[in-house]
Amino acid sequence: MSKLRRNCAAMMCLAMALPTLGLSCAPEMDGADLLQGQQPRVRAYFNNTGTSNKNGIDHQSDDMLIQGLDRAESTIDFAVMGFSRRPVIDALVRAHHRGVRLRFVGDARHYEYGQSGYVEMEKLNIPMISGNLFHIMHNKFFIMDDRFVVTGTGNITPTGYDRNANNYVFIDSPQVAADFKAEFEQMFAGRFSTAKDRLVNGTHYEVGDTTVEVYFSPQEDTMGRILEHMRNAQHSIHFMIFAFTKDQVGSGFIAKHLEFTQYNECCGPGGGGGDACDLVVCEEPFVPKEVRGVVDKSQLHSNGPYHEAYRLLMFDVPMRLDGGDNSYLPGDYQAGGGRMHSKTMVIDAGFPTAKVITGSFNWSSSATQANDETLLILHGERVAKGTKDWFETHWERGKRFGFEKGFNPETGEACKIEPGDVIFNEIHWDGWNGDIDPTDFGTRPEYVSNDEFVELLNTTPCAIDLSMWVIASQEDFVTGLYPGTIIGPYERFLLVDHNLAPFVESEPHDTASAFRNADFVMNTANDGRFLRLNLHNAHFSLQLISPRHGVMDVAGNGGPPFYGGLGGDKDDPQSVNFSMERLHPVKRGDRSSSWQRCKLREGGANINDRYRSKIIATPGEANSASAFPKAEPDGFRRGATADEDAPAGE
Repeated sequence: MSKLRRNCAAMMCLAMALPTLGLSCAPEMDGADLLQGQQPRVRAYFNNTGTSNKNGIDHQSDDMLIQGLDRAESTIDFAVMGFSRRPVIDALVRAHHRGVRLRFVGDARHYEYGQSGYVEMEKLNIPMISGNLFHIMHNKFFIMDDRFVVTGTGNITPTGYDRNANNYVFIDSPQVAADFKAEFEQMFAGRFSTAKDRLVNGTHYEVGDTTVEVYFSPQEDTMGRILEHMRNAQHSIHFMIFAFTKDQVGSGFIAKHLEFTQYNECCGPGGGGGDACDLVVCEEPFVPKEVRGVVDKSQLHSNGPYHEAYRLLMFDVPMRLDGGDNSYLPGDYQAGGGRMHSKTMVIDAGFPTAKVITGSFNWSSSATQANDETLLILHGERVAKGTKDWFETHWERGKRFGFEKGFNPETGEACKIEPGDVIFNEIHWDGWNGDIDPTDFGTRPEYVSNDEFVELLNTTPCAIDLSMWVIASQEDFVTGLYPGTIIGPYERFLLVDHNLAPFVESEPHDTASAFRNADFVMNTANDGRFLRLNLHNAHFSLQLISPRHGVMDVAGNGGPPFYGGLGGDKDDPQSVNFSMERLHPVKRGDRSSSWQRCKLREGGANINDRYRSKIIATPGEANSASAFPKAEPDGFRRGATADEDAPAGE
């Protein structure tokens, strides 16, 4: 079979596997026709890595790139980070030997690692520069003959093509190629990251049936364009994302989800009525609006509660965990492969306003402020439809967050999970370090707080998986629990924020923390710039939210905390600090009758000695009023969420 026919067969295999992607390749075409006008001038194409080593298939999604490299006549300029894909390296070597001028921009760390592509280009004396020492040169683009551009979300590696989920774009446009080349020339001249200039060379290009926007980070407003297009979404947002820690994007998804939910409730069957619907303009025919997403599992593990998925789950934004596990060591998230490596958003698929946002650009502060990145915005229904269909493939094989049932280790039976099975049991909401905390008096921001803790209690004889459970205030996300977090039968789970010493860049952080034997420490660096508990001292309200079962428990009602905080004798009112304890039998957590101030004379065993006389609390131990043994006590009402005995109006 000729190389062209082999390439066409590979593309047809992909089209057969994902029939709605809009991919086609007629075997009778020659290469010039394939690349120069018989096909759309902007094409999105995708790999199909399967879900495991057993069903992973390489559909040769690098063939379009290799065809372009093999047909290049004069120049190839390329900027890539990971660079070890042998067929691509071979195509570049062939181009060099037939007289095509090659130039290469790479990433400094990957050059230092000695990746095979870097080594091969160096052997051939290909002009090369690597840079961005403090962050990463994260681009993945090729410019051929100053006309054709191939770029995408995947690194030029076996993992990038065969194991990680990635999407790519082929563009036939001298104008777009010139924009990419201007970016290339800056880096080839040694200017990376914030050293690059923002060039006035256009951002919008009409390429066949597609309008193409091109932006480069950090010198151009990449994040601003993403947020603007999100705000302007009229019908839907579907996203697939690797690194996702940018608050503004998470907030944008939440805002659109709430807007679309209100529209569906007001305009859908049986909807309408009420003041909330007065300003909603319904469209005919009614088509539900939605925000849905698929996120990468490895990033949830590495970013922990900084990942925006926790916030989105709190607001019930539909999401799934990518179901791909085609890694070198299945089940090992860091073993190479099996990742949702795409950084792609489809807006308004199926409507004239349809567009795709993609490129190397992850939704993170590093991508926005420091990395060298590419962002493409592709306006057009055809490209959006193909990308949306690829999204649906990953949605269908994705995994739901959380777990449906618990597990009884004594009987071996599954346990139904219900609200009240895991509760807030004790909360030290007003951190103390021996000084008056100015936040108590409203004179300083809330982040000037000290050591705090939240203790959860499993009220059942079952082990319960707390993966991706969220603790939230009335306003927003507080923290989330890592995948793999388990609370055993009748056990406590102690979540601690160590914040006794203010963070100072030039000083060691050796001040003893107040609490020990925590199950989850939020901020091991004791750095105020990182995520903190910072429980509100004036407007106290917490929710414990399961991604499968909704609100499991609450604490507080939005007013001042019911009990606890600073207190003492009349001569020294700031002498001691108390926790707020749950009373048993368990009743509703938003009633003051369900709580009390800790009754001990000094702190429990899990408070460090130097603070035991000052912090009166029992973290990780039985509450002072009613011990909770490793068995269900008499009178304990498992799963109780009502409080029939509470005084009226409380």
